[in-house]
Amino acid sequence: MKILKTLSVSFLLGAAMINSTANASTINTVINFSEIPAKTVCIKNPSAADVNKFFSETTVLSFEVYKAGSKEEITKIINLLKKDAAVESVTEGKLTGDYQSITLTLKSAKNKAWFAAVFKKAGLNTIRINNNPIVEVDKM
Repeated sequence: MKILKTLSVSFLLGAAMINSTANASTINTVINFSEIPAKTVCIKNPSAADVNKFFSETTVLSFEVYKAGSKEEITKIINLLKKDAAVESVTEGKLTGDYQSITLTLKSAKNKAWFAAVFKKAGLNTIRINNNPIVEVDKM
């Protein structure tokens, strides 16, 4: 009788274990990994939720460039940004992993179309603002 009780308890526990693993395996989780394109402008600022307002009010823009390239390529990007007459200064910041920090200071506020044109001239074709999807700078 003792063996029968032990077997029945073992059977119940085994059935419960199989049932719980069967339920756990039916939960589907979709994870999308997308590669960030090289030379992508990354802006992390809570004010950037409204892109039009953000770019039209800012005169100092701190952003990061993902995989900007070698030191020569970073210098080239900075020099191309400095060429515009509306730019007061461009400062190279700290390199953190694959992200190169750059600070752009303007003489007066400009609109988002101006920023898109300047980024495009510097070879920065894609942009990511906060956690939004990556888009071309023309479509921001």
